[in-house]
Amino acid sequence: MSEEAEDLASIKRQQAETRLRLNLANRHISTLYSQVQDLEVQFKTAIRHKKHSARYNLRQKLAVIMGLKIVYLNYCSAKSQELEQLKQKIQALSGRDEEAMDTDANEEANLGIIDMPNVGEH
Repeated sequence: MSEEAEDLASIKRQQAETRLRLNLANRHISTLYSQVQDLEVQFKTAIRHKKHSARYNLRQKLAVIMGLKIVYLNYCSAKSQELEQLKQKIQALSGRDEEAMDTDANEEANLGIIDMPNVGEH
């Protein structure tokens, strides 16, 4: 029985670490999204002032940031799936609903992938 308790504790630690990583990745995505918006404003200004070299540099930065955002979105998806698998393992080991003891009625689950519109695709 103690082996099951150790497994359960280990899985719960892994679940907490995965949640932390997912939340950090979501924050990074938010930061990247705001950077994309800033670069788009700069890009439109460069178009208005006919600054071709600035537009080239801004397009390059946008491409890099959009690529990073895609990588983080894929990472968030993988971590969300991992959290779901860990939740199922915990439920199987404990035999009770993990949701009831994990979240509060007033607490909002913020584990999903941030849904951001595709901005900056020119």
